[in-house]
Amino acid sequence: MKSYSKNTLIAVVILILIIVSTVIYWFAKSKNTTLSYTSTASSEPIAQVETVRLQKGEIRKTVTAYGMVLPLPDKLKTLSVPYASQVEKIHVNQGQFVEQGQLLITLKPGVDAILQLKQAQNELSAALNEHKLLQQRIHLKLATQQDLVTSQLRLKSAEIMLKNLSNRGIGAKQTLKSNHSGIVYLVNVQQGQIVPAGTQLLQLVDQNQWVVRLGVEPEDYQHLLVGQQVLITPVNTSVTKPVKGRIEIITHQIDPSTRLLNVFVRPELNQELLINSFVQGQIIIASVNILRVPLQAVLPDDGGYSLFTIKKSLAVKHRVQIGLENDNYVELIHSDLKEQDEVVVLGNYELEPDMAVSVKPSVHTDKGVSQ
Repeated sequence: MKSYSKNTLIAVVILILIIVSTVIYWFAKSKNTTLSYTSTASSEPIAQVETVRLQKGEIRKTVTAYGMVLPLPDKLKTLSVPYASQVEKIHVNQGQFVEQGQLLITLKPGVDAILQLKQAQNELSAALNEHKLLQQRIHLKLATQQDLVTSQLRLKSAEIMLKNLSNRGIGAKQTLKSNHSGIVYLVNVQQGQIVPAGTQLLQLVDQNQWVVRLGVEPEDYQHLLVGQQVLITPVNTSVTKPVKGRIEIITHQIDPSTRLLNVFVRPELNQELLINSFVQGQIIIASVNILRVPLQAVLPDDGGYSLFTIKKSLAVKHRVQIGLENDNYVELIHSDLKEQDEVVVLGNYELEPDMAVSVKPSVHTDKGVSQ
């Protein structure tokens, strides 16, 4: 009897332990399920995005072209000599700035010029001698007045020829000086060179009197107008800001050497451009002040475009139409957006409507003018 009671007690204890273990197991499982559910509910994805404030500003549509700085043809002054000469000394270099009255070239008469002068002197001497002899013959009645007229004409012609050569300085050393301040554009001769009459010695151009020749792609011809503003920047020289200019001439033929259309731009007075320098020209073919966003904010969307704004930390999708655009900005037209709306510019490809977001202001700065 006593043994039976002991076994019963052991069985009851074991049953109690099983019941307690079962209760603890189910309680722990229930708690884990609740925590799992809570964790799942709180792990809803949050997108990291960057935004900018929507603003109005100017946007420019430009055509890029390259070309050279050249002197204006009607501002080039060419120096030459009217008789054969020898270049004794060149006092300036190509590209040098010269003042009015500055010595440029020293010349001395060439052999042919000296011979021409000697012939004119001999002709005058012969005409004088002939005229004296003719006067003696007339006194002796051995010549007529008609002979005298012919002799006088020859003498007069010889005097005019010699005077003309002397006035041109053909028998003396000559110094050529600048008539005005400017830049030596071209030096065509070398020291010691003998040059024929009429040879172009050098060319001067007034300071700031030059033009920019740009080569434009033929397909952009329809966008060009005389008077359009052009922003000119030297390719190999850094400048604080572009030089402004306007189109003066649009040619109507393709340059056979470059296969481009030549456009001539007159720059404003400046000290930035150098003759024969290579430059880039931004021809402004359109410029408007509109509501615009950075180009990266706009997404392709089923044949159209869309973008996202942020309201109460949630993504809001907007269908938009775009207008004028360039490398940096795009114009927004026919949209429900307004100034100061927060527009997503980074992370927008991952967004869905009403998705929770974490916003970081963009480092993108809006300067108000886009070129």
